[in-house]
Amino acid sequence: MPSTLANLDGLECDVAVIGAGINGASAARELTEAGYSVLLCDKEDFAAGASSRSSRMLHCGLRYFEAENPVATFGLHPLRFLQALKMARAGMEARHEIAETAADGVKPFTMCFPVYPESPVKSWHLDVGLRLLERIGPGAPPLEYRKITGDFERHLPFAGDLRDLGRLKAVATYREYVFDWPERFCVDAALEAEAEGAVVKNFCRVELVERDAAKRWLLRLEATDGSIATARARLVFNMAGTWIDEVNAEAAPGAHDDPREGPERLIRGTKGAHMMVRLPERYQGYGIATMHRQGMPFYAMPSHEDFFYFGPTETPFDGDAKDIAATDEEIDFLLGEAKHLLPGLKLTRADIAFTWAGVRPLTFDEGLPMGRRSREIHDLSRNGMPNVFAMTAGPVMSHRSAGRVLRERAEAALGPAPNANGKSASPWRISETSPRLSQPEPSGNARRAAFRHAVTHEHARDLKGILYTRTALAWRRHLAREEVEEAARSVADLLEWTPERTAEEVEGFLNYQRTVFRTGQRPNDRSTAMPAPTGDMQP
Repeated sequence: MPSTLANLDGLECDVAVIGAGINGASAARELTEAGYSVLLCDKEDFAAGASSRSSRMLHCGLRYFEAENPVATFGLHPLRFLQALKMARAGMEARHEIAETAADGVKPFTMCFPVYPESPVKSWHLDVGLRLLERIGPGAPPLEYRKITGDFERHLPFAGDLRDLGRLKAVATYREYVFDWPERFCVDAALEAEAEGAVVKNFCRVELVERDAAKRWLLRLEATDGSIATARARLVFNMAGTWIDEVNAEAAPGAHDDPREGPERLIRGTKGAHMMVRLPERYQGYGIATMHRQGMPFYAMPSHEDFFYFGPTETPFDGDAKDIAATDEEIDFLLGEAKHLLPGLKLTRADIAFTWAGVRPLTFDEGLPMGRRSREIHDLSRNGMPNVFAMTAGPVMSHRSAGRVLRERAEAALGPAPNANGKSASPWRISETSPRLSQPEPSGNARRAAFRHAVTHEHARDLKGILYTRTALAWRRHLAREEVEEAARSVADLLEWTPERTAEEVEGFLNYQRTVFRTGQRPNDRSTAMPAPTGDMQP
C-alpha cells in the first residue's frame, strides 16, 4: 500500500495543520467537528515526537506550585503565582475531563510524596498546594489527599525500601493518573478527524510557499515515495512541536511578506530520559514523587503488569530530536536517583528493561535557559506570515483544551465554518480494536489481526508504527526477533514488501529498539531481547 499524493494535487481547504502529534491531531479533530475542511500532515508518523516520549502523567498540577522558596517567590512575584494558579487549574480540568470520559485510556494510582527534614518541598507546602488544588479544580475525580506522619510500614507496603526511614517526617498521598500510552490518544484523534472529512497524510513533508491573490497559503507536499502535490489553505497551524522552528525556517522566500524579517525562535528544547524496571508486588497501585538531588521533579510510576518507570531527567537540548536516546550518563543518573530514593530495591543496570528519551518543545525565552512551560500560541504575522500560528509548550495532558483553543483561533481568523451544521461535539473515542498496554498481551490470530488493522485502517507504514504507536507491544518489553518477524510477515502483502524488504524492515526495527529504546547494558555489552511469550507464532 504505497504512499501517494496524486489524488491531493490542487486540494483546497480551510485549515492546514502541520504536525500530527497529540496537539496537532486534537486540533484537526476539533476543526473538522466544527465544520472546517482540514488537511493534517506530518513528515513522520503520528505521535513520532514528544507525544510518544513524555512522562505519560495525567497529573493534578501540583508541580506548577514548585519553587525554591514559594513564600518569597510568589510573594515577590504575584504574576508568577497567578500564572502557576492558571496552569494548575488547567491541569485539574484536564485530569477531570480525561479521567471522566476516557477511563479506559488512563490508570489511577496512589502517588506518595515522602518528606525528610532536608527536603526542599516541606510538608506544609504539600498541605497548601493540594488543598488549593481541591478548591480550584472540579470535584471529580477526588484528590483523596491524606498525610501520613508515622507508622509508615503499616500504611505503605513499600515503605521499607525508602531511604532513612527513621528520619522520614511525613508522606503525602493523593490520587494521580498515568496514560495507558499517549500515542493511542493521538492516533484516535487523527482517525476521528479523518472520519469527519479531514484529509490525513503521515510521512508527508509540508513547505509553506507563498500566499496567492486570494490570500490563501500555497503548500508544497512531498511524500516519502517522492510524489509531490500542491494544496491551498486559508489558515495554517504549525504544530510541529520540536520542529516548529525548522518548519518556519524552511518556508520559501515568497512565504514572507517581508523577507528581511527572519522567523523568530519559538522553541526551547529540553531533553527528558526515563528507565523502565520491574518492581515487586508491594508496589502495585502506587507511585512515588520526589525532588531529585539536583532539585527537579523525579517519579517512580506504574506502567503495566509489574513494570514501573523512573524519571525524568531535564537538560537543555539543541539539534534534531529524531531517534533521540538516553545516554550512559543519563542512565547512570536515573539509576543513581532511583537507588537514592529506594535503596532497599538494590537496583542495578541489569534491572533496566529499557529506556527512552524525548525532547519537550517548551517556549523559548532568552531569560530562561530551560524555557517557559506555559502553553502559548504565536501569531506569525509579526514574522511576515499572516494567518500562520504556532503552538509551543503544549503538554500531552491538556491536548483536548489545546484543540478547542485552536478552533477558537480559527473562528476568529476565518469566521464561522462554512460547513458548520450546529451539531453538538462528539465524545472522544478510545479504540476498541487495538490491544491496550493495560490489557493482557494478545497472541495468535488476535495479534496478527491487530497488526493488519494498524495498516489497513490506521495509516501504519512501518514496524515502529505498528509495534510502538498502534499496538504498544514494544512498550511492554524488548521484543524478540521472532516476534518482529511475525509482525513483518503479517503485513508484508499489505505494504507490498518483497522478502528482501521484509528482512530489511525487521533488521531496522531491531536496531531501532536496541539503540533508541536501549537497555541498561553498556554499548559494548552483548544486547539481548527478553524472551518472547509462548503462544501461536506461526504466520
